[in-house]
Amino acid sequence: MHNAPSYDDLLKRIKELENIITNHAFKEYNQAIKDSEERFRALSEAATEGIFITENGYCLEANKSGCELFGYEHDELVGMLATEVFDKESRQLVIDHIKEEYEDKYEAIGLRKDGSKFLAEIHGQNYIYRGKNVRITSIRDVTEHRHAQRALTESEEKYREVVENAGDGILLGNLKGEIIEVNKAFLKMTGYTMQDLLNRHIKNLFKPDVLDEKPLRFDLLNKGQSVLIEREIIGKDGTIIPVEMNSKRPHDQYYLAIIRDLRERKKAEKHLQQTNEQLRIAKEKAEESDRLKSAFLANMSHEIRTPMNGIIGFAELLKSDVGRYGKQADYVDIIIKSGNQLLNIINDVLEISRIETGQIQLNYSQFSIGLLINELRAFFEPIAHKQHNIIQTQLPNKELLINCDEIKVKQILTNLISNANKFTQNGIIIISIQEVDEHILVSVKDTGIGIPSEYLDKIFERFLQAENKNIMHNGTGLGLSICRKYLELMQGKIWVESTLGVGSTFTFSLPKT
Repeated sequence: MHNAPSYDDLLKRIKELENIITNHAFKEYNQAIKDSEERFRALSEAATEGIFITENGYCLEANKSGCELFGYEHDELVGMLATEVFDKESRQLVIDHIKEEYEDKYEAIGLRKDGSKFLAEIHGQNYIYRGKNVRITSIRDVTEHRHAQRALTESEEKYREVVENAGDGILLGNLKGEIIEVNKAFLKMTGYTMQDLLNRHIKNLFKPDVLDEKPLRFDLLNKGQSVLIEREIIGKDGTIIPVEMNSKRPHDQYYLAIIRDLRERKKAEKHLQQTNEQLRIAKEKAEESDRLKSAFLANMSHEIRTPMNGIIGFAELLKSDVGRYGKQADYVDIIIKSGNQLLNIINDVLEISRIETGQIQLNYSQFSIGLLINELRAFFEPIAHKQHNIIQTQLPNKELLINCDEIKVKQILTNLISNANKFTQNGIIIISIQEVDEHILVSVKDTGIGIPSEYLDKIFERFLQAENKNIMHNGTGLGLSICRKYLELMQGKIWVESTLGVGSTFTFSLPKT
């Protein structure tokens, strides 16, 4: 049978138990502290911000992000005075906040080991750590964030400036269709004040019958579509204002409507319609005038040609019945010559009229330009002989074919050769051809009286000959104008080079095909 423990045995056992409990609690406490420190270390190392523990302004501990933020190794930071990692201009601010145990966020200029600077956001708080009053501070680089904020602010300011200075009215509405923002242009357009419009539904700007005919299509806007439509809105004084509305939903939380005042456009459209109507009436009158002119010219052609042909014909018969060298024969020659001259004048006037009224029809065909020139040379040689002129040709060895209206080309050459012979005496007329790329150049050169330089730019104008009778011979002055018109119709052109008293060279070009 065991003996009961004595008082001393119990007291000894109690002390042993006390030591066991005390040692166990101490170990648990130390383990808790160790676990807490490890959790703090893990959290601080995982943080993207720099975490620093300082005492009396000196660094006791820094996490990995803090070392990377300032560009120092861990051992370099530990023991460093906190103000050394800030720019001189910011150091006093940092010192003051440490002394004051300032707990709100503030900004200072950070200074890295390499001398580069950045904008730092600092947030510090004081704690009792291992019996010491320490300051735990988080620091992050907010340089890019501030740049982004500044850019956003500038963008918003630009947006505001654009909106406020826009020529069109701009409305923003919430998802209920209530107006939440409006620019000055819309207020000026309608006469409303800001207070008149804010928080009012946009439908209040329209008469019900207008919305019945052209409803507000929020359904389409919610699908991401834009709606462009013309409507009439009501101004503050009851004025009906025609507008063009371009609506869309650029953001999940609001609608946007750009409203353009169409009053000036409507006035311009009405004026344009009136002008077009006046032009239409004028055009119809002009067309009627052209029709009457064409009918008149056709009638005149018939009425004048008939007696002229009679005069010339009977003059020819009369000439055959009189003496060859008597005065009567001379008189008859004058009648015939004058009649032919008058007939040519009539033909020229009628032809220029037909050109201007668009009644000329071109008949294209392929022909030899060289053969045409030789034909005209044979025709004009007797006429040139009377002026004591010689006609020469300078043609290439090969045959040149051209696709044009042969009759019109013949009329052009006839006019140019006739003019050259008319203004040349005891001289030479040379007709030549050149092939340049896809064009044929035809020249008629004479050694006649030439043309004064001040008339070279006007020589192809109508009626020039009649205005300068001291320079030109008899005729209408329409021949060269007709030549130019013919060439323009056939995609060609004509020009002249001339020296007074030396001679002239008229050249025209035509495409070969």
